[in-house]
Amino acid sequence: MGRPRELSDTERAELLAKGYRPVELWVPDLSDPDLRALAVEEGQRIARADEDEGVMDWLELVQKDMWEGEDQI
Repeated sequence: MGRPRELSDTERAELLAKGYRPVELWVPDLSDPDLRALAVEEGQRIARADEDEGVMDWLELVQKDMWEGEDQI
């Protein structure tokens, strides 16, 4: 896939004038075996978390405190 072609000065100026701004985005390299193993491990922990009934009770308790008074802002 490679890098996208660079914008000309004119194209860049037009986008900036329209309110866009450049952003560089970095993503995980899933070809790295260590990072891939970590992603698999985290996915398995997420899947197991659904089986823990105490998690939902805790989330409901925290959510109540988190959003209390939000409509007054």
